[in-house]
Amino acid sequence: MTSAAPTLPGEAVLPGEAVPPGEAWLRPPGRPPGRPRNERASEAISEAALRQLDRLGFGQMTMESIALEAGVSRATIYRRYRDKADVVTDAIAGAAAVQPASGGRADPRRDLVRFLEAFDGRFAESCLEVIGGLVGDRSAPHALEMHRKRVVKPRTDYALSLLEEAQRRGELAPDADLRLAMQMLAGSVFFRRVGGQQASPGWAEKAVEAIWRGMAPPA
Repeated sequence: MTSAAPTLPGEAVLPGEAVPPGEAWLRPPGRPPGRPRNERASEAISEAALRQLDRLGFGQMTMESIALEAGVSRATIYRRYRDKADVVTDAIAGAAAVQPASGGRADPRRDLVRFLEAFDGRFAESCLEVIGGLVGDRSAPHALEMHRKRVVKPRTDYALSLLEEAQRRGELAPDADLRLAMQMLAGSVFFRRVGGQQASPGWAEKAVEAIWRGMAPPA
């Protein structure tokens, strides 16, 4: 007989409260039934998911293993998340939240360099791990779209806004293809990660410099 995961204070399982995975789909995202969420439990789940992503990889994680490591019950985790992809993408989105530069965008080029460095240091490895797992998981076709919406899109929108600001300031040509520029910058991270190459000093500055040179306004 499998022992139940321990629960955090305020998260005791009530009789009849267990939620089968299939029924979790009936819940609208972000609207758990019953009592208010215990924030301590939510943080424990996210932290456990990130640790297991780093230690086990997406494919080896389960809802049960996350709950056990977080010290919560299965009912607790299923009140918050519909499945493993839901847990992991939410945890990554929270841990690698986009933080716009303080004091406005005084220098979009500098901010873009900082964004690339932060993206590479805090986010790229887990992004590749999750995308690989989601692409191979045919049982959850919604999962990849969830990852794109929660994790990829906010970062894409932020990087694009920096390029648009540079274009408004005349640093990039009026007809420059900013989405292509953004894809090239992301590629400077992912190509190196996939190839197992170490970052060279000043790589982010060089990548942004290549965009600024290649898409500069006509003299």
